[in-house]
Amino acid sequence: MPHDLLLALEGGGTRSQAALLDAKRGGRVVHVVDSADVNTNFTALQASQQAVLAAVTSVLRGAQISGDRVTCCVSALVGPPFSAELLRDIIPFACYHSYSEGEVVFARAGLYHPHGVAVVAGTGATAWAVRADDTCACAQCRCGRQRVFGGWGALLGDEGSGYALGVAGLRGAVRAFEGRAEAPTHLDSAIRQHFGLSEATFREDFIRLAYQQPLSRAEIAAVAAVVARLAAQGDPLAAQLTAAVAADLAALTLYTARSLFAPAERFDVVVAGGLTNAGELVLGPVRQRIAQEFPKAAFAVGTEAPAVALGRLAQYDQQTRHA
Repeated sequence: MPHDLLLALEGGGTRSQAALLDAKRGGRVVHVVDSADVNTNFTALQASQQAVLAAVTSVLRGAQISGDRVTCCVSALVGPPFSAELLRDIIPFACYHSYSEGEVVFARAGLYHPHGVAVVAGTGATAWAVRADDTCACAQCRCGRQRVFGGWGALLGDEGSGYALGVAGLRGAVRAFEGRAEAPTHLDSAIRQHFGLSEATFREDFIRLAYQQPLSRAEIAAVAAVVARLAAQGDPLAAQLTAAVAADLAALTLYTARSLFAPAERFDVVVAGGLTNAGELVLGPVRQRIAQEFPKAAFAVGTEAPAVALGRLAQYDQQTRHA
């Protein structure tokens, strides 16, 4: 029998999301809520657990539904998995199943039996390659059917991410303020406006904001939208910075594709995450480089809300098992 109500939990280092779906009504979305970040690489375990609890209680409250009706809970939470004991008092009759972040990226494009490359370009950047068959087309044939690259965090990697573009924008604003930017730009005034800082005290206030507050990873990644907006308006320096991050994302995507696929093969490439809001400034270079080397690859952007996509993936799996 299909599940009555399905609860899907998805989250990482910027935010988490809970979605409630009615499996008996074709997967109708009942309610969706956002909560705080849950990645225990950057957030204390107790805070992560509180974010999960807040997401679950809020989605049930918003839907005006008792947790007793939830018969399945699926999760894709970056970091260590949360045990059933955490939610047992809220959804006492639920079974539990977990998925990976890469599976959610594919699902955001409606792909529930993936064969291809999934890339998340949000606060961080990670790419996965998955084969749905039993062959391996890479040159060495040592890599198996799944590979993952990137996702090392801001200190060790995350090239091609929103954080990378945000940091570049902050540093570009400093250079512009001092008159030593390598190209004309309005980044300094845009950053001042973004954070509500005055030009007269910009140096002191910006240093205090960056180091004493300090700026969080999510706040830095949010600056990517400022840089991308200026780039779209033709700002030379913002355009250079955005192009550099897009090139890094394209390189990560290509390297991941090469790890499991040959140039003549057909497979999917899905990109999702907040950085995709920059549109063709970021997506264009990725799409073009994939098309040049893998002409039969199908490129897509994952746009469905991540927790909703996770819920639909779980429903697909449940229906497939009972088909």
